[in-house]
Amino acid sequence: MKKTLLAITIITLSHFTLQAQNPIAPCSDLFISEYVEGTNNNKALELYNPTLSPISLAEYRIIRWDNGNVYVDPFPAENVLNLPANITLQPNTTYVIALNLTDPTGTGQSAPIDVALQAVADTLLCPGCATGTGESRVMCFNGDDALSLQKLKSGTWVDIDIFACIGERPSNSAGGYSPTAGWTILPPYSAMPTNYDASTQGPYFFQYWTQDKTLKRKFSVKAGVNTNPSPQTFNASVQWDSLPQNTYTGLGSHSCECYPQNISNNYINSRTQVYPNPSSGIITVNTRQFSGFVVLTNIAAQTVKSIEISSLTDFFSMDISDLPKGAYTLTLLSNQKSTATPLVHKKVILQ
Repeated sequence: MKKTLLAITIITLSHFTLQAQNPIAPCSDLFISEYVEGTNNNKALELYNPTLSPISLAEYRIIRWDNGNVYVDPFPAENVLNLPANITLQPNTTYVIALNLTDPTGTGQSAPIDVALQAVADTLLCPGCATGTGESRVMCFNGDDALSLQKLKSGTWVDIDIFACIGERPSNSAGGYSPTAGWTILPPYSAMPTNYDASTQGPYFFQYWTQDKTLKRKFSVKAGVNTNPSPQTFNASVQWDSLPQNTYTGLGSHSCECYPQNISNNYINSRTQVYPNPSSGIITVNTRQFSGFVVLTNIAAQTVKSIEISSLTDFFSMDISDLPKGAYTLTLLSNQKSTATPLVHKKVILQ
């Protein structure tokens, strides 16, 4: 028995030591950008490509480290979700994997919120969470399970992003382990603090961040976490923003400091479309995760119209019917940088 435990300890430590020796460069690889722990078994994970290049999902997989377990590869099949080999994720785009189980027997769909989740899923898994249902079991996390995004490098699977703490299972408000538990933002993060006073701090259950929440990666995060946190140190609020349960509206798009700072203006300009062009008055601009100022100038370089797009969007419309017919230049100035920098110059014809 002692020999078995010693062997497992050595393998586990060497695994995480390897991860620590290979830090991930900012904006260089996929990471988990959104986590949805919804009602019943409605779950989702969003992956984001912050790089300048398309990335094939063929050499990526997701591992569920359930209930504090630490596995040794080859992992149990139901703890491994292989990503679609035929999917290529373009720069500054996301891929959403969702689980939508509406009842324990899998006999039908029952809630309108399920339709909203399905609408934003690129891969939708519905077989269920019971033992024997296959890869969908990976998505059956309940707030007390760690997850990792892995990549195949030189024949070895390595963690390129870790959610929560592998090998640790947080306790619930009663101090026991159950699906009704999650990591918190209160030290020691995975267990009730000493002398916790519910009358002043509120029910300990409300302090959970990984259960019954949607978590979105902060704008400042530019790479995944590939060093497993020490026990009782994972504070979700450091890298994640918390949203109410069953919030799906942000799924399918993400923005971070890698974009637009790390992408050339020429690249953004080439991906932005203005239509119809020529126009009789209303134009639509289709771009990528833009917020800032839209400026229209005439052939004399005089500003004739400007508007502000206050929140991130992929497209917007602009009415230029009040301008004289002619040629104009449409410029996008991002407010995601420290100084307003032109991202897009497009010629627009008003006829």
